[in-house]
Amino acid sequence: MHIGMLEFSIMKGIVYCKSKFKEKDKSLPFSCQQVTTLKDILNSDCPIMIFREDFLKRRPNLNFSSFENKTCLIHFCKKDVNNIKVSKELGALDYFTDEDNIVEINFKIQLAKKVSKLQKEISDLNNRITKKNSKIEEITLGDPLTGCNNWRHFLRSANEELTRSRENDHSVSFINIDVDNFRRVNEIYGVQVADILIKELVELLKKNLRKDDVLFRWRTDEFFIVIPYSGRMPAYEAAKRIQKKITEHKFKFKKIVITIKTSIGVVSFPEDNVSSIRDVISALDMCRISAKRKGGNAIVVYTQPSKKVFPKVKIKGDIKELRGRLEKMDLTITRDLVEMIYGFARAIEAKDSCTGKHVEYTAVIAEKIAKTLKLSKEEIANIKHAAILHDLGKVGICQSILSKKGVLNTEEREIIKTHPSIAAEILREIHVLRGAIPSILYHHERYDGKGYPLGIKGEDIPLGARIIAISDVYEALISDRPYRKAFSKKKALEIIEEGIGTQFDPNICKIFLQIIKEVDGK
Repeated sequence: MHIGMLEFSIMKGIVYCKSKFKEKDKSLPFSCQQVTTLKDILNSDCPIMIFREDFLKRRPNLNFSSFENKTCLIHFCKKDVNNIKVSKELGALDYFTDEDNIVEINFKIQLAKKVSKLQKEISDLNNRITKKNSKIEEITLGDPLTGCNNWRHFLRSANEELTRSRENDHSVSFINIDVDNFRRVNEIYGVQVADILIKELVELLKKNLRKDDVLFRWRTDEFFIVIPYSGRMPAYEAAKRIQKKITEHKFKFKKIVITIKTSIGVVSFPEDNVSSIRDVISALDMCRISAKRKGGNAIVVYTQPSKKVFPKVKIKGDIKELRGRLEKMDLTITRDLVEMIYGFARAIEAKDSCTGKHVEYTAVIAEKIAKTLKLSKEEIANIKHAAILHDLGKVGICQSILSKKGVLNTEEREIIKTHPSIAAEILREIHVLRGAIPSILYHHERYDGKGYPLGIKGEDIPLGARIIAISDVYEALISDRPYRKAFSKKKALEIIEEGIGTQFDPNICKIFLQIIKEVDGK
């Protein structure tokens, strides 16, 4: 039965391609969008495309593979043995003719609709997979804390940049930045503050890089920068600029202000004869070690290592003798340290007359509490040092604020609150005092979390800081201040008791109240 004699239900999503457009063409048994040009086909969003035979004859080079996510059928005039061959060559799903009945045509168009739907589902799935893969790659090659590229990405990018530089005969440089003594920042201020500092450092680095420069993070405190199209001297100048910016920057979090220093290494291709990523890493590692040996805060540009052979040095004396010498040196260093600590205390006393006697009494109370708690000798020593130095940061506070007779205003109080972090920054580089720094930094925290500089509470506050807090407050209460007279010891103890569980650790308070009579009785 001829196709033109049939009536057919409406089918949506079909574009029918023919050579000439007749407005009253009713030879098709289905509803569709009829077009006559390739441009119309490309602009159509219909998933099923039917091409009439005459349309294809005018376009012998047409191939259906160019129509992405489209299901194609061919409409031939007559049945012919070559129809199936032509359909396969063009990439059509199937074909029908004017001689086919309506059931056959309906079946093939319905099949085309199912295939089209399946193709769309596959396409959507592929898009989701592509997005997932991009996300996985972003996670795999990115640093979760800072969002910048990670070590894995550096290895790949640096290798690609070296290859590109060799092929195109241009320079490329690599910079390694290592934050000096960053472990102490973690130990003193905690992971939260350290993470905030690192994120702020990444933003600072990004602001001081060129568009083509790429930043990578490796480990907690180490970074790499790939600088394309730059030789040794431009890279060295970039390193100097970056180091200056870092050194001058003040990293702030609540009442804490931290400054950091960096050791930087620079290596360049082809000047430094580094032919592989392994050579680059090895060279930068040598630069980093050299900068650290200089005391940090240094920039080292890579130079080829010397092959000079040094004579072996014979060590005189036995191990016992060497151990004895080391022990004597340790005792000397410890004695010098104690003298240095009290020297600091005297420096504070010279600036704040209330502080000198205050720290000595505070140290006595704190040491007694520490011994009652049966802490180790090292912990007791750290607490004693912290008690003596807990107000060291006042050397950075204006004299007019320290000696003001009236009540401090809001701005002055905020300035006073910076003295624990000032002390921590002063002492951070002194290795032998690192155990005392947390107690100094947090001695103004409150047990209920309403203190400063971070507002931590309960047992999150270091034990030494909780001990010094109550010792410090008691001594301050019984001492004259520029803005008030001293409280009586009885009144001071009443104030202390009122602060149990809010300002002070209840367990430490209990011990304090037991020993204070002993201390004051002498």
